[in-house]
Amino acid sequence: MGLLFAGWGAFLIYRQVAGRPTDADIERQIHAVMAELRQRALEKLALDADEVKLIDPIIAGGYFLGSLGSGSRVKKGKDGKSRSNIFEGIVIFFAEQELHAYKYQVSLVKKDESSERTDVYFYRDVVSVSTRSSSRSVPVVGEAKPQTWRTEVFTLTTSGGTDIESSMDASDDVVARNIQGARQLVRNKKLHTPS
Repeated sequence: MGLLFAGWGAFLIYRQVAGRPTDADIERQIHAVMAELRQRALEKLALDADEVKLIDPIIAGGYFLGSLGSGSRVKKGKDGKSRSNIFEGIVIFFAEQELHAYKYQVSLVKKDESSERTDVYFYRDVVSVSTRSSSRSVPVVGEAKPQTWRTEVFTLTTSGGTDIESSMDASDDVVARNIQGARQLVRNKKLHTPS
């Protein structure tokens, strides 16, 4: 009888964790998304890489805490790091007269949930290229109390009030350098473009 209960208990545990991605699975998926983001952006924007090589593109990504189909959920991994089930990335390319932007959001657990957006902005219309940090309490799967979630967000805003933004990894020095380069380029373009 004891073996029957032990077997039933093992089955219930298996049902709860079967099909759930591990921390390593999530990290692999994120690396795959980031690895293909630049090429995906070029294709969606119908661009050739030679058209948009004025400066290095901004390529940033991070976990997203919004709704994409079924909504986001946060889980703390075995390594103590909290992860969302939704990831987003952004690519901003720089051409001579305009910027080309691509944003991609994807569920890391439901393959059919994703969102894509493309935009083109003229330098004269760009108001700011900025980053901001924020934190908020979010419910975490399996935790009794909400946990603090810290986010770094990249935003490009235009004079028309439109913007495109994405969560990003604050520790990525290459992204920080490319954002700085973009700010300088936009400043220079605005100074040398007639109104």
